[in-house]
Amino acid sequence: MELLAPAGTMENFMAALEAGADAIYLGGKVFNARSHAGNFDYDELREALRLAHILQVGIYVTVNILVGDRESKALAEHLRELERIGVDGIIVQDLGVARIARQVAPTLELHGSTQMTATNLETVQFLERLGFTRVVLSRELSLDEIRHICKHAKAEIEVFIHGALCISYSGQCLMSSFIGGRSGNRGSCAQPCRLPYQLVTLDGEQITHDKETYIMSPKDLNYSAYMKELIEAGVASFKVEGRMKKVSYVHEVIGTYRSIIDRSGQATEADFTRLEEGFNRGFSTAYLENNGSKSMMTISAPNHLGKYLGEGQVKGRTLSLRTKEAVAEGDLLKVIAHTGDVHYITVTADMTSDRDMYRIPLTESISAGKVYRASQGGYTKQRGLKDFTRKYKSYMFLHGEEGSTVSLTMMLDSGQTVTVTDEYVLQMATNKPTSVEKITEQLGRLGNTLFELDHVTVPEGSFMWPSSVLNSLRRHAVEAMEELLIEQYLASWEARKANLPTGMELLGDMTKTVGQVLGFTQAHALESNTKQLEILVDSLEGLQQAIMTPVDRIVFGDPLHRIPVAYPVYQEAVQMCREANKEIIFSSPRVIKDNESTTFRDMLTHMV
Repeated sequence: MELLAPAGTMENFMAALEAGADAIYLGGKVFNARSHAGNFDYDELREALRLAHILQVGIYVTVNILVGDRESKALAEHLRELERIGVDGIIVQDLGVARIARQVAPTLELHGSTQMTATNLETVQFLERLGFTRVVLSRELSLDEIRHICKHAKAEIEVFIHGALCISYSGQCLMSSFIGGRSGNRGSCAQPCRLPYQLVTLDGEQITHDKETYIMSPKDLNYSAYMKELIEAGVASFKVEGRMKKVSYVHEVIGTYRSIIDRSGQATEADFTRLEEGFNRGFSTAYLENNGSKSMMTISAPNHLGKYLGEGQVKGRTLSLRTKEAVAEGDLLKVIAHTGDVHYITVTADMTSDRDMYRIPLTESISAGKVYRASQGGYTKQRGLKDFTRKYKSYMFLHGEEGSTVSLTMMLDSGQTVTVTDEYVLQMATNKPTSVEKITEQLGRLGNTLFELDHVTVPEGSFMWPSSVLNSLRRHAVEAMEELLIEQYLASWEARKANLPTGMELLGDMTKTVGQVLGFTQAHALESNTKQLEILVDSLEGLQQAIMTPVDRIVFGDPLHRIPVAYPVYQEAVQMCREANKEIIFSSPRVIKDNESTTFRDMLTHMV
C-alpha cells in the first residue's frame, strides 16, 4: 500500500519526502503532461532518486503525453537515460511510447496513465498483457467498480484520492487545444474549464444566473472519508494530484493522508480541516458513490477557497465575523461577497475578539459575504536537509584498544548495521583525554544527511580521539549506510515484481488486429489505397438517409454513448446496409464500464 505524492520542483519533492510519501511522481524536462511545472533535469533526478531510495521511497517519471513520429529519436534517448539513472517506473499514455520503451529501455516498469481512460477490467487486463505492472484508473469510477477491478486484476491498481478534477475524462479533452492551441495531451493544458461561462439555449436565451459563471469548473477530489473502504478494496497506490501546486500544499496534503493511512483509513474532522486549508475549490467525492451532479461544480469560484469560517458582516472599515474557529494574526482571509466580488484580507495585530466574535480592520471598503481562511502560513519553503524531520534514528559504537586501529559501527532503529575502519592507531592521552561529550558532538554532525544520532558508546579508557579521525569514521559510516539502504530498497523492489504481470508479447508484435487481440476468429481488412467517403449516423432514420447517398461506408452508433442503442437495432442496421450493398462499421462508445463490457463483446461477436 503506497501513498504517492506529486512533485513539480525539487522543493516540492523534499516536502513530499518529509511529509511521509511512499513514492513520488515527477516529470523530466521533456515528454511530460505538466510542461509548465519546474520539472527535473537529469542531475536533479539523480539526486532525488538517491535521497528517495535511502528513505525506501520510489520515483516514477511521467512520460505521459502523445508523441509524434518526428520525436521518436529524442524519446528513445530520454527513455535510455531514465533507465541508466535507475528510476522505478514510467507513467505512460501513448502505447507507442510503451513499445519504444520496451525496445530501448526494457527494464523500465510501465504504469498506465489515467489518460488511458481505464474504466473497466478488460482494459486493465489488456494492459497487463502489454507488460504494464500498474494501471491508474479513470477518476470517473464508483467504489464498487474500483472494488471489482482490484479483485480481479493482476496489475497494481492506482487511484487518485485528492486534487483537481478535469471537466472531461482525462486524456479525452480537446477543449484547451481547440480554444487556444494548447493541448492537454501534449502537456500544455490552459485550463479553459476554470474560466467563466454562461449557459444559453440554442436561441441565445440565458439559462444560468450571473453569479453562476464557473459552470465548467469542477470542485477538487477528496476521498479522505473513504480511505478505509479503498484500502479494503485492495487499491495498491493512493495518488494525490498537484505537480503545479505550492510547497505548502504538498506538505500538508501528503502529511494528512499519511496520518489517515497510518490509522488504517480512519479520517478525523481535523484531517478535513487541514485539507481544506491546504487548497480546495470546494470538495467532492465525484463518482465514488454516485454518477455526479451539479454539486460537483464550484459555480461561484474556480480557485482556492480555504476553510469556511462563517458569514461576515461589514460596517464601515470593519469586518465582523462570528466563528468557532480560532482566527489569528497573519491568517489570510478570503471574502466572497454576495455580489460575487472576492476580497483577500490579512489579519493584523489590530484585530479584536470577544469569545467567538472577531472584529477585523479593513484597508478598503468591501461587501458582506462568506469568509474563508485561505492560509495560516505553516510550511511555505524548503528548509534543507539540516532541518529535515524524516530521518533515521542511529546509534554509534566506537571500537578500539591501545595500539590497535579503530572502527565505528552504525546501527539504525530498523536494524541495519554497518562497520567502517580507520588506520589510526589508538593511543592513551598524555594530557587531556577526549571526552564523551566531544566524541558525541563530532559523530553527531549529521545535519546534511538523512540520519540523526541518538546515542554513542565509546571504549573505556583515557584515549585520544582526534576530530579528524572521528569525522572520517562518521562520513564513511554514513556513506556505507546509505549504500546499504539503497541496496535494500532495490532488492525489495525486485522481490515485489515477482507477483506482478510480466506479459510483453503484444508490445513485441503490435501488428495484430483488434479482432485478433480480443480473440475473434474473423477479421475484416479495410481497403486503404483508395479515397473513400464515409458518414457517421446514430439512428435507423439517419441510416436510411445515408443509404440513399453515394457514400462508400457508413459508421453506425454513438461514440459518446449519448443515445444507447439496443442490440436488435444494430442487427437491423447491418441488414439494411447489406441489402443496399453498403459497408457498415460499428462505432463503439468512447467509454465502457464493466457492467456494459459483456454486452458489447457479445454484440461485436455477432456483428463480425
